[in-house]
Amino acid sequence: MIRILQILCIFILPINGYVFAKNIYVATNGNDNNSGTIDSPYKTFNKAVSSMSAGDVCIIRGGVYEDELLINKSGTAANYLTFKAATGEDVEIRATSKVNGWQPYNNGVFKANVSMTITSRYRSVYHHEKYMDLARWPNNTDDNRWTINTIPVTGGDGSHFLVNNIPDIDWTGGLVYYLGAHSGTSWTRTITNSTSSRIDHTGVNPDKWPFNPHNPGVWRNYPNNNRGQLYLFNKLEALDYANEWYYDDTAQVLYFQPSDGNIPLDGEVEFAKSRYAAELNGNYIKIEGIHFFGGSVLVKGNYNTFLNNTIIHGGELHDDTNNTSANIGNAALEVRGGNTLVKGCTINHSSSNGITVENWSGAHNSVIEENKISNTNYLGIHTTPIRSLANNVSILKNTIVNSGRDGLYVGGYNCEVAYNDVSFSQLINSDSGVFYTVGNSSLKNTRIHHNWFHDATAPAYSHEINEAAKAAGIYLDNNSKGFTVDHNVIWNVSWSGYQVNWNNTNLDFFHNTIWNAERAMDSWVNGYAQENNRVYNNFSNKESWFTGNGTNEFDIQNNLINASSPFEDVDTQNFMPKENSLVVDQAQIIAGFSKNYSGNAPDIGAYERGGTMWTAGIGAIEDTGIPLSVYDINNKQNFSLYPNPSANFFHIDLANSSDNMFSVIMYSLRGDKVKEKMFFTKNIKISVRDLVTGVYLVKVKSKGGIYSTKFLKI
Repeated sequence: MIRILQILCIFILPINGYVFAKNIYVATNGNDNNSGTIDSPYKTFNKAVSSMSAGDVCIIRGGVYEDELLINKSGTAANYLTFKAATGEDVEIRATSKVNGWQPYNNGVFKANVSMTITSRYRSVYHHEKYMDLARWPNNTDDNRWTINTIPVTGGDGSHFLVNNIPDIDWTGGLVYYLGAHSGTSWTRTITNSTSSRIDHTGVNPDKWPFNPHNPGVWRNYPNNNRGQLYLFNKLEALDYANEWYYDDTAQVLYFQPSDGNIPLDGEVEFAKSRYAAELNGNYIKIEGIHFFGGSVLVKGNYNTFLNNTIIHGGELHDDTNNTSANIGNAALEVRGGNTLVKGCTINHSSSNGITVENWSGAHNSVIEENKISNTNYLGIHTTPIRSLANNVSILKNTIVNSGRDGLYVGGYNCEVAYNDVSFSQLINSDSGVFYTVGNSSLKNTRIHHNWFHDATAPAYSHEINEAAKAAGIYLDNNSKGFTVDHNVIWNVSWSGYQVNWNNTNLDFFHNTIWNAERAMDSWVNGYAQENNRVYNNFSNKESWFTGNGTNEFDIQNNLINASSPFEDVDTQNFMPKENSLVVDQAQIIAGFSKNYSGNAPDIGAYERGGTMWTAGIGAIEDTGIPLSVYDINNKQNFSLYPNPSANFFHIDLANSSDNMFSVIMYSLRGDKVKEKMFFTKNIKISVRDLVTGVYLVKVKSKGGIYSTKFLKI
C-alpha cells in the first residue's frame, strides 16, 4: 500500500516546475459568487486575482471595465500569471467615472455633482473621449494642445510676472504655466495675488537650474516673446470657452462648457478617478491585448511582460507646483521593475512621458520594442516618449511621433538604441534633440545605431531672429561620454545633425547620413576640455564638421559634404547610395569597429551599396549586410512587388513559396497600420487608391518567415 502511494505521489508532483494551470474568466455581466468558468465568470479583477495561482490565465471577456487591474501576487519564471483579452474581443479598462445629471449653470456652461477624490494635478475631464481644457486664459482657440496659446510676458522676476490686459478676476489660488524665452522647459506655480498687469506666485530661485535660463528676467530678442510666455488656469471665472471645465472642491461640483452648446447626455463626460488603470506589483506577470483609457499603467515588479496593449490618455496631468528639477517621472507606462518586456503596444496622448524606465527603482535589463508612441509631453518639460535612465536597456524598433521636447532619451549604462523611427519632436521646446541625453563623469558604453531621426523644427518663438531653431538630430549634451553613434539617418532638422556640448569624451560618430540639417555638426565647448572624439565616414549635404577649440578635441577623418545627393531618392527617404556614386567604396576601415561591406571598401554614410536596405520603426528590417533580394532567394521566397511606385495597385509575387497562406500588412512611415488582409494565393493584388501619396512599409508574413519592402504611392 505504501509503494502504491509513493507511485501516485510521483505522478501528482509537478514535472520540471510545470503546474496544472487553469483558465479563470471575468465578464462585465459576471458575479463574484460564480465559479470563474467561461459559463460562470467573475465580475471583478480583484476576485479573479485572489483565485489565481502561478500559471493561471485570466481571460477577460469583451466590454468596458471601470475596475482597476491591481495585481499583488506573482507567478514564477516557468509559470507566469497571465491576464489577456478573450480572443477576438475588445477589452477596455478605464480609470474614469462617467458624469450624470447635468443641469444648466449659465452662458452655455453646465454643472453636475461629482466627487473627485484624485489628487488635483491628476484631474482630467473627457468629452466623447477627448481631453478637455481646465478653465484658462488665454483660451485654447485653435483646439490644438501643441500651440499652448499663451500671452507674452513683459517683465518680472522669481516671484511675479508682468503681463498686459489680464482679465479682471481674482486669480488667487489659480495656477500659472510659464515657458521661458530660452524655451528649454516650462514650470507651473500657484498664484498668490493678481492685478490687471501683474501675477504674483509662489517663488522660484532664478539663480539655480532650471529657473536661471527660464524666468522673466531673462530677455532675448525673440519675436513677440522677449521674456517668455504664460497662461493662467484653474479658476471658475475663467470658464468662458468651449471644451473648458472647472471643479469646485468645496461644493463638489463639476462645471463644463461643451463645444456644441447642448447639455451633455449622461455618460458622455468622464473624469479621472484614479492615477492608474493597472498596477503590476508582483513578478512574472503578463498582460496582453487590453485597452487602457484615462489612467497610467505601473509595472512595479520584476520579469513582467506588457504585450500588444493600448494606453490612451495615460499620464495626463499638470506639473507639480513645487517642481525644482524640470523633470517628472510620470508616464502613460511607468516601468519600475527590472527585466520588463514592453512590446507591440500603442501609447497615444500623455501630458508627460510615454514610457519611463527608471534607474532609482532598478528597472534594469528591460526591453522596449516595436511600440507606437505618439502625442506626448504637452507640458513642454523634460519628458519624452521613451525616457530610460536604467542600465542595460534595449530600445528597439519603436515608432515615435509628436512630442513637446525630445523624441527619445536614454541615460543609463550599457544600453542599445537601434532601428527606431523618431520624428516631429520639439513641438513646444527648443535646445533639444530628436535623440537627447545628458552625461556625467562616467563612460556610458551605449550604442545608438540604425535609427531614423527626422523632421524636427523648434517653434519660431524659441530662437533669436536670424538664428537656427535649436532642434538637433542627435544631441549628446553636457558631459556625455562613451557613446558609439553609427549608421543613423538624420534628415530635416532645424539645427545640428550631431550636437555635442561641454566635457564630452570617447564619442564615436561613424557611418551616419545627415540630410537637410541646418549644419552637419557643432559643439558648445564652454571652456571645457574634449578628447578622444572620432568622426569618421559620415555624409552631409550641409557644412560643416566642427573641429572644436583645439586640434586634438575631435578626430575628423574621411567625411564628405556635398550638396548633390549621391543617394537613390532622398525625396522618398531612400538613402541607399547610387551605383558608382561619390560615396561608394570611399570609407576607411575603422579598427575595432565591425561593419559589413561589399566592394573594395565600405561606403560613406549609413547604407552600403550591395548591402541591406534596412529600415527603422515598427516592422524594421535589420542590417544583415545581405541584399534583400539575395536574402529572399536564399530562403526560396523570391518575394517581389510590382509596379513600384504606383498610384492604383501593386502585385506581390510569391510563386516559389512553399506556403499557401500569407498575411499582408502595410504601415505608414509613422508606424500606423493602414492595411491588413489574409490571402490564400501566391499572386496577390493590393489596391492603394485610398492611400495618400508617400512611402509605406509592406510586410508579408507566412510560416516561412516575414519579408518586408518599401512601396511608394504616387
